[in-house]
Amino acid sequence: MSELIKVGFNVAYDWEFLKTSLPIVYSSADKICLSIDKDRIGWSGKKYAFNDDEFYKFVKELDVDGKIDIYEDDFHITQLSPIDNDTRQRRLMSERMGDGGWFVQLDADEYFIDFEGFAKRLRNTKYSYPVNINCALVILYKRLGSGFLVIDNGGYSKAEKFPVATNVPAYKYARISDWFNIQYPFYILHQSWARSEEEIQQKVSNWGHKLDFDTNEYTNFWKGLDQENYKNVKNFHPIQPAVWSKLELVPAQGLESLVEYYKEKKLEVPNAFQQFFMNSLWISRLKSLLK
Repeated sequence: MSELIKVGFNVAYDWEFLKTSLPIVYSSADKICLSIDKDRIGWSGKKYAFNDDEFYKFVKELDVDGKIDIYEDDFHITQLSPIDNDTRQRRLMSERMGDGGWFVQLDADEYFIDFEGFAKRLRNTKYSYPVNINCALVILYKRLGSGFLVIDNGGYSKAEKFPVATNVPAYKYARISDWFNIQYPFYILHQSWARSEEEIQQKVSNWGHKLDFDTNEYTNFWKGLDQENYKNVKNFHPIQPAVWSKLELVPAQGLESLVEYYKEKKLEVPNAFQQFFMNSLWISRLKSLLK
């Protein structure tokens, strides 16, 4: 029996990115949960503008198979830090979707390049122990008139990875848990900083990581980048600089064309032997003992 695919999205002020990300996963998901704060207040306690009529209209038009559950609750507990509110919302959303199957958690600004292939692999995979499934990120950093500035870390092995799915949703820090990490050969485009200046200001003021770096200084750095000086930028991640080593300019005029660009590009992925080696629990334990 194949495993159910349950997809959850945290929804907030930037919900309109769902117009790109949600249709990508819709046909391959069994259940979809959209969780949103009932008072339209972010994790840091700030109220945000939200077009309820347009949001509900979009969901109704897309949800022809009745897969989508809109879950409204209090996700801005004053006594908790922004990142703790983030983690709590993800836990509650997974509880809402019930036991069993695979729990996939995405943000509205994350666009799977091949979700159909990812879901097919998950359905045919079952582990006897809790695991995380990690995918590689393509970070969209800034939108320019000539295209998108994108983080270039030099291939799959150096690409930033993050947990996308788990069979046991016991989140400790956002989507991170203590389970063994399985690396899957799939990529996700993340519209991290490729937004308008107004959206960036709203992002950093509501972000779960807002207390981890100087948001004003970093935002000013981001504003100053253009299609010439980006070539000189090195090691610029706001929290762990070396994670983002350099930028490249990708000539695409919109998100849909950018997704298609990366589908056609066929990004580097590890071969079957490499996947076996890096995903073996026993090899991982042996490497830990030899450290």
